[in-house]
Amino acid sequence: MKKFNKFESAQVKKGSVFELLPKGAYVLKILKAVEEENKNGNGSHIKVAFDVAEGEYKDFYKKQFDASPNEDKHWPYDGVYNLTAPDDSSPQWMIDNFGTFVAALEDSNDGYHWDWDESKWKGLVIGALFRNEQSQKDGTIYDHNRPFWFRKADDIRNNKYGRLPKDKLVDASTIPAPADKFVPLGDIGEDDVPF
Repeated sequence: MKKFNKFESAQVKKGSVFELLPKGAYVLKILKAVEEENKNGNGSHIKVAFDVAEGEYKDFYKKQFDASPNEDKHWPYDGVYNLTAPDDSSPQWMIDNFGTFVAALEDSNDGYHWDWDESKWKGLVIGALFRNEQSQKDGTIYDHNRPFWFRKADDIRNNKYGRLPKDKLVDASTIPAPADKFVPLGDIGEDDVPF
């Protein structure tokens, strides 16, 4: 390779190593809530950015965000919850999930009452029970810890929230193995490797 002078000015991009928030019960503070259309066009959801508000893991996601060396950094994936926004044609379970979330907000914040404006969720607290989850993309399994059930914040503070939700793990046996790109060529010498 021919030497080039600007090599010394290369800004080396270093990947970030993020820890997972342990499975458990947490009081969260909502940092932002925005309604967005679903990618497939079949409705909408409320994208809720949050962080841990109290205890040993307070500001967990902010610390990850601040530690990221990336110039185009964004709020950590596990610090965002997409709450389906139901309508009159939605199944009852979807309406119940939304109602449970709103009730937990109302019960956790004195004087707050849902008025169909999710932007007012900023600064409110809510209790959440997290579970371990896995996702799979292109044969790689990714670990997450995400909120699954929501509760009154005081129930979390007083350890009166019941059991934690069951984990949602990927069955590794159902993931197709990547195609083997190595093709044996027989006996070749070190200087004979074909490109």
